[in-house]
Amino acid sequence: LDLLTTPYVFSVEEAVAMTEAGADFVVPHLGVTTGGTIGATSAKSLAESVKLIDEWGEAARRVRKDVIVIAHGGPISSPEDVDYVFKHSQHCNGFYGASSMERLPTEIAIKSHVERYKNLSF
Repeated sequence: LDLLTTPYVFSVEEAVAMTEAGADFVVPHLGVTTGGTIGATSAKSLAESVKLIDEWGEAARRVRKDVIVIAHGGPISSPEDVDYVFKHSQHCNGFYGASSMERLPTEIAIKSHVERYKNLSF
């Protein structure tokens, strides 16, 4: 059985351990995604997040150069945030979206749609 493995990592040690275990990807997890009605209200800054992505990614690549590093969570909650990470990170190969791709867009669309109803007049 051949599986694609994409473990979340929360430290240098975990990035190294998962790469040593043969993970195809390592996913630096930067915390609960910010924004929306139920997201985290505070998180690391984007600059701090890039530093961690690069630190963890570099550690993983010292073990195996072909490991793929994709970021997830924390303050990375919009396309603009992902763009910032891509432009400033030395080791990030992609983005692993969850809340930023399903919860947040849904909340925005529902709010906008309900506001249109509320703006109707008799």
